[in-house]
Amino acid sequence: MAFTAATWGLLIHILAALWLASGAFASAVVRAQVKRAGELRERGAVMRVGQRLSQVFGIPGAIVVGLSGFYLVTARGFTFSTPWVMASIIVYALAMVNFFVIILPRLRAMGLATEASIAAGKPSEEMQRLAGSMKLIGILADVNLLLIVLLVALMVLKPGAAPVVG
Repeated sequence: MAFTAATWGLLIHILAALWLASGAFASAVVRAQVKRAGELRERGAVMRVGQRLSQVFGIPGAIVVGLSGFYLVTARGFTFSTPWVMASIIVYALAMVNFFVIILPRLRAMGLATEASIAAGKPSEEMQRLAGSMKLIGILADVNLLLIVLLVALMVLKPGAAPVVG
């Protein structure tokens, strides 16, 4: 097997996808622990872990997987008008808007409100208000997990593409 730029791009793409998925799936575990946290300090500590997962896995993984994916479309001989590529772009865009525009800002706001509540010694009104929307954020995060699974299926199956021989 020749190690071309496209081969290295594919390796980077796969590793970035694993990086992104590991953070996304670990975040589901962290969200469950936040629900079970008894006191405010414990909740704050678990939320800091969740925010760190987003910073270390979510943000860089999402960016690198997208950039490498767009590069691979042409490097591997596909076009942006190929149906599975178009579907992948739409799914990726939905996931990124969901993550960067809805989920991440709410998690940051909740983290700040929790830290302020810890400093004050009791839950603030802002924290209680934001806590009411956390169920929706959890659902949207789970939707992103399903979108990641769908993207993997599209990448592996490439529906409608010519079969690869050999």
